[in-house]
Amino acid sequence: MTGKHTGSCPLLKINRLPDWQPAGQLPNRQKTRYIRGHRGRPAYPLPPVLKAVLPGQWHSLSDPELERCLATRPDFCFFCGFDEPALPDHSTLCRFRNRPAQDDALARLPEPVNRRLTEKGLKTEKAPA
Repeated sequence: MTGKHTGSCPLLKINRLPDWQPAGQLPNRQKTRYIRGHRGRPAYPLPPVLKAVLPGQWHSLSDPELERCLATRPDFCFFCGFDEPALPDHSTLCRFRNRPAQDDALARLPEPVNRRLTEKGLKTEKAPA
């Protein structure tokens, strides 16, 4: 999906940028805080969930709409790096999106990512879905 489709899929262009990886900016404390205790299902890996929340923000998608895009749009799924059967549902996306209210480091992550993408000429705010 990366070769000839990159020009028509902005998410694939963004995914190819070497310096945009936001999850690498998180201190280990935040990475481990996201991982649950021994109760319930295992947590989703942090980078794919963060990568899912960003295009949701850029496209002004609700959590159910973002869940649907992850399930139906190959560019969203490829960009985030999820294995198709293991996609997060809207409640998981909502909980993760609301974490920045409790965690300052997570709240600041989209800012440098959006700034770098704008510098590269890739518009990230209010993109059509």
